[in-house]
Amino acid sequence: MAAAAGQPSKLVVFFMENHTADNLCSDVSGFDGDTSLGQAADSHPDQPHDRQTWLHRAGRAVRERYPRAQLPLLHSLMDAYTVCDRYFSDVGANSFPNHAFAIGADAGGSTSNPHRGTAPFLTRPGVMVSLDRAGRTWANYGSGFAFPYYTDPAMHANVRSHAQLATDAASGALPDVSYVFGPAGRDFHPGAGSSMAASEQWLHQQVLEVANGRTKDGSSLWDDVMMLITFDDWGGWADHVDPPVLESDADGPYRMGSRVPMIVVGPYAKPRYVSHVQASHTSIVAYQERLHGLPPTNPRTQAETETALSDTYHLTQRPLPPPAAVPAAAGHDGRRR
Repeated sequence: MAAAAGQPSKLVVFFMENHTADNLCSDVSGFDGDTSLGQAADSHPDQPHDRQTWLHRAGRAVRERYPRAQLPLLHSLMDAYTVCDRYFSDVGANSFPNHAFAIGADAGGSTSNPHRGTAPFLTRPGVMVSLDRAGRTWANYGSGFAFPYYTDPAMHANVRSHAQLATDAASGALPDVSYVFGPAGRDFHPGAGSSMAASEQWLHQQVLEVANGRTKDGSSLWDDVMMLITFDDWGGWADHVDPPVLESDADGPYRMGSRVPMIVVGPYAKPRYVSHVQASHTSIVAYQERLHGLPPTNPRTQAETETALSDTYHLTQRPLPPPAAVPAAAGHDGRRR
């Protein structure tokens, strides 16, 4: 079964940790950010970002951000390709439910991280099972948080190391869908031993490994790939855009959560573009359904299968070049609006 006509058949999702859109993207020209926020430290303490803290975020969120000069590599990707300023986490809470939404558009009603030793409890499998049935290949690089909590054993397959990503890209073995989770200290997660500079360096290197890879027939992988770079949850940081309320539970708004960055990198990503179209982690699943002709995972994905992330790329444009190993010096990006 081929990918949708004309679209890159390879999808790589880099799923990083704990930052809002205002916190990382406010210096991007045309982006609806907040440049009044103070500057955050490269190694920042982890702050509370559970459901109750999020529900009271107006008085508890940390009002700091990372300007262009602190994260030049990340900004080089946002400057050259597409970045979304209406992309939301799905749940106003911490990591686990958002990881589950990014692979299955559902978290079984969860609003928190499972306790250590919790048995698998997600009974509705993620999109990987549909990929298997359609004869598509996929991999879980770095052992994503939510995968072990699915009751379907198919969701526990295809776990690969971080180092394997570069090997697979170089050898023509990159699967149709790759989810990549950063290693501790290099996944942008605040806390002891973390470094934003080291995290962006690690991420940029992985993007380059994919961009410079080869297909099975030896042609350029760049010509046939779309990369999505996003962050799981708000991480306790401020964001000035209140998310729409699509679903609620007994405690209050459940879906959506705060805005998080979404960067689309590939030859057909719109150049120097800010998308203002609403999307979320569910859109990653819905996009795969459209790309590979998969059945809807649930009503959430069915509602956007035909539109998910469609504002971020243009298949008839002149293909963009891959990212540079050493980006040009930071400056005005000439972004279109």
